[in-house]
Amino acid sequence: MEQLIEFFSRLTDSGDWPPRWFCGRWTDFHGWLYIASDLMIWLAYMVIPLILIRYLFVKKGVPLPGVFWLFGAFILLCGLTHLIDVVIFWIPVYRISALVRFLTGIVSIATVVALFRYFDEAVGLRTSREYEHELLFRQQAVMELTRSNEELQQFAYVASHDLQSPLKTISNYLKLLNTKYGEQLPQDAHKLIETSTNAAERMRSLISDLLDFSRVGSEVAFTRVDLNNLVAEVIEEQQAEIRASGATVDVGPLPTMTAHYTDFKQVFQNLISNGLKYRKSGVAPHIVIQAVDEKEQFCFSVRDNGIGIERQYFERVFQIFQRLHGRNEFSGTGIGLATCKKVVDIYGGQIWIESTVGVGTTFYFTIPKIIKTIHHYAQTDTLHSAS
Repeated sequence: MEQLIEFFSRLTDSGDWPPRWFCGRWTDFHGWLYIASDLMIWLAYMVIPLILIRYLFVKKGVPLPGVFWLFGAFILLCGLTHLIDVVIFWIPVYRISALVRFLTGIVSIATVVALFRYFDEAVGLRTSREYEHELLFRQQAVMELTRSNEELQQFAYVASHDLQSPLKTISNYLKLLNTKYGEQLPQDAHKLIETSTNAAERMRSLISDLLDFSRVGSEVAFTRVDLNNLVAEVIEEQQAEIRASGATVDVGPLPTMTAHYTDFKQVFQNLISNGLKYRKSGVAPHIVIQAVDEKEQFCFSVRDNGIGIERQYFERVFQIFQRLHGRNEFSGTGIGLATCKKVVDIYGGQIWIESTVGVGTTFYFTIPKIIKTIHHYAQTDTLHSAS
């Protein structure tokens, strides 16, 4: 312990040894060759860790950053030993040299341990060739998915057109039959005509909703959308239902986002429509729409004072064709909330429910401020591949 205390107390004392120029018989050529060599090695050792440090700051998400830092410290200390060897030619700071070499040894051992510890993980890292192969595979998968989606959209359009046309014909002929021969038909016939007409109209509505559902996320042309104007438009379109029910709709300040107008309109349209539809008997609907800025995303809420939803159905209501009530109680096709979830999922957000039966329901959904759909990732992959 005394020797250790003495060592550090005399760390900068160089009086115990002569400068290296006076140790042995150095010629000028030999001495300056030694000095120049050590200075070049020190200079290289100084530049390498600086490059590594700059790489860590510039390249985000580098795997095994701890190993990089250890390598940088190890190389820096190795370079420092060479610089001290140069200094010793004039100032014999052998104690400082010993301390630096000891620290170099500790960092060296730590680097070796880290290499053994992370060896398997390092072997598992993919090379640029492997990344290129994976990128090509992903591009092919995205292209195949895009082609499949386009075919499905085309099929949905053709199917909806081909199905709606005969349904419209059936509905028109039933109305014509009722108009032309209504006075001659018995009451049961009128009931059958009415039931058939309503069924045809429900089928047309279902086909139209399915077509809208299939088109969600297909458009990639984003524009600046003022959600205040969008919600105002939705409310204006539903004025008939609002007046009939005596509803009030309070809208807080909403942001302007870069998004697809129709997709966002479908979300607010369905949620507001639900608030008007699933109201309590004898109670005027009250709907409150708000948005909260959460740094990287917005959290929207649509609250009503309706009949509420039991907790066990919180997930089920977002599934397509899932209805909690009979058609005699509430109209609808069971696609509206599924469409909302599809939009939110495609845009990288989340949607959930908080509800109390008999009190009301609040739908929450988050939307990132910077929306990236699969089409945008496909474009990014293509740019990387081209570069």
